[in-house]
Amino acid sequence: MAAPTTAVGKQSTLQIQQATEELFVSFLDDIQLRVTNAADEQVVHQALDELFGTLRQWKLDTSEADWQNFVQLCRQHPLKELVHQDPFTFRAFSKPRGYAGDAVMMDYIYGREEAWEPPAAEPVGAQIFNFTTSAPASEGVRCRRAAIARRIDRLADEKPRPHILSIAAGHLREAELSSTLRRGRAGRMLALDADSESLDEVSRRYSRFGVETLPTKFRSLLTNRCDVGQFDLVYSTGLFDYLDQRVGSRLVTSMFQMLRPGGSLIVANFLPGVRDIGYMEAYMDWQLIYRNRREMIELTMDIPEEEIQDVRLFSEENLNIIFLEVSRN
Repeated sequence: MAAPTTAVGKQSTLQIQQATEELFVSFLDDIQLRVTNAADEQVVHQALDELFGTLRQWKLDTSEADWQNFVQLCRQHPLKELVHQDPFTFRAFSKPRGYAGDAVMMDYIYGREEAWEPPAAEPVGAQIFNFTTSAPASEGVRCRRAAIARRIDRLADEKPRPHILSIAAGHLREAELSSTLRRGRAGRMLALDADSESLDEVSRRYSRFGVETLPTKFRSLLTNRCDVGQFDLVYSTGLFDYLDQRVGSRLVTSMFQMLRPGGSLIVANFLPGVRDIGYMEAYMDWQLIYRNRREMIELTMDIPEEEIQDVRLFSEENLNIIFLEVSRN
C-alpha cells in the first residue's frame, strides 16, 4: 500500500512546484509589463525595486537547487532582454574581460558621483542603469572607495611618506578622492592587478602622482614568488568577495607579512543578504562570497597572536560592506 501513497505524494509535490513556478513567472510578467509601459523613470524604478526585493527573498528563503531553478526561469523570461539593455547589468553578464565586477563596471558605479558620461544605452536601458548603479550594492562600493581614501589620508597624517600597496587595484579610483595620492605625499604607492588593461588606465591617470603598477596575479603573493617590499598599509577592496575562506586566510597572512612595524592591512567584503543579491545572481550572473563578522575574524587565525597589535571590524554607513583591519606590532 506504500507505493500509491508515495506516488500521490510525488504528484502533490510536483503540483506545488508547478504552481510556484507559475506564480514566479506571473510576477516576472508583471514587472516586464510595468517597465515596458512606464510613463516615467520613477515608475521603472518602483518596479525594479520590487524585483530586487522579491528576488532577494526567493534567494534567501529557498534551497540552492530551487533557487537555481528560479534563476533559469529568469533567464528564459523576456524580462532578461529588457534588463540587459542596462549596460551595467549586461557587462556583468557578458564578462568581456572574463569576469564580472571588472574595473569598467566599477567606473559605472563611481561615475554617478564623479559626473562621468554614462555609457550609451536606449532610454529604458538608461533608466535601468540609473537604478542599478544607485542600488545598495553600488552605493556600498562608492562608500568602500571613500573609506579607503580616508584611511590613506589619515595614514599620511600619522606617518610621513607612507608606503602603500593595493592588491587587485582595478582602476585605483580611490586616488580621485585621496589628497595624499593626488599631492604625491605617499613614499610609495603600488597598484597590483592581474588585468593589464586596468593597470594601463592606472598608469595613464595616476603615474604623474608617482603611482607604480605591477601586473601580476595575487596568488604570486601566496608563494613568495613576488617580493614587492614592505608597506605601512596593504589593502584589497573587491578581491575577497571571490575568495573562499582557505585562500582568503592565506592571503591575509601574506598581507600581514608584508607590513612594516606598526603597519596595517585592510580587506573589505560584502555582508550577507545585500538587497541586490537575487538580481545580481539571476540577471548579472554575478556570484560573490559573502562574509559575516565571525568569518572575517577567522581570516586572521593563521597570524601569530603575539605579532598582532589590534584587530578591528567596521562597516560602511549603509551596512552592505564590512572591513577587517589588522595592525602589526
